[in-house]
Amino acid sequence: MPPRWSKKTMSDHNVSNGFSESNSIDQPLPVLTTHAGRCCSGKGYLGMLLLAVSLVGVSAVAYFAGKSSSQPQLTFPKIDATSSVYSEKFSMATGPVSEDAEGLFVLDHNSGLLQCTVIYPRVGRFMASFTVNVADALSSGGKGGSYMMVTGMADFPRASNRPAAPSVVYVLDTATGNYACYGIPFNRQLVNANQPQVAPMVLIATGSANPLVDRDALR
Repeated sequence: MPPRWSKKTMSDHNVSNGFSESNSIDQPLPVLTTHAGRCCSGKGYLGMLLLAVSLVGVSAVAYFAGKSSSQPQLTFPKIDATSSVYSEKFSMATGPVSEDAEGLFVLDHNSGLLQCTVIYPRVGRFMASFTVNVADALSSGGKGGSYMMVTGMADFPRASNRPAAPSVVYVLDTATGNYACYGIPFNRQLVNANQPQVAPMVLIATGSANPLVDRDALR
């Protein structure tokens, strides 16, 4: 007859192998913990922090950009400037004769001839010329005088038969101290018609840097 095997329970098997009930397979296995959760949570916090910093930076840039654009723009008044230079033989100056043109003043010290020439802006050529001899008004008494010249502004009444530029020119004879002021009869209508103009300068007034004092009148 074949041998009979006795039936053993799992508990008997464990006992026979030196295991108690406390060491049975029904006991839950230990769970190995890792730092993966902590790592992922740290990355999420860092991402939120970077996002907050970016939003703050964008808001600051937008704020200062809007503040700078809202500041009023500084505007400076228009300056009408003239200039003059002189040498031993010539004096030269510039002065406006209209809203869009200026005159070039040249004084010949040897002859006393003062010329004002004007370029027409639309043509690009000297189309106006005004002349006068300053020796007649300054009583220079001969050729080869020594002069100084500057230009100034003056708003004279104008009419169709009496044109005038908004500039005047002052000439001083340094030998005698006598000076004179001249106006320029610049015609704007001739400029619009591109027609040349030639005329003498207009003597406005004369004076002296060394006036004679009437002592009897001061008493």
